[in-house]
Amino acid sequence: MNLIDVTNSYAREIRQELRSSSVHYIKVYTLGNSVVVHKKKNEQHEIVISNKIRSVTKNEVDFVLDKLLGEKREQASVTNAGNLVEIEAQIN
Repeated sequence: MNLIDVTNSYAREIRQELRSSSVHYIKVYTLGNSVVVHKKKNEQHEIVISNKIRSVTKNEVDFVLDKLLGEKREQASVTNAGNLVEIEAQIN
């Protein structure tokens, strides 16, 4: 599995959100058919994994947690709704 950075493809949307919210970091990745959006706001991370075709797998969630949060993954709360997974973590 590879996270492929496709942030430039969403430049207009990202610029608009950065201007209108307190988020200071946004990256968009693809993971096969899944899209991963990683946002940072102060010391809070919000990661959303979505897939329009099928449910997001546990392996995909674990891979994203390892790559984007590393050792801090234990502090994350994961909400799985099938085709959409929301991950929130307070990183101090």
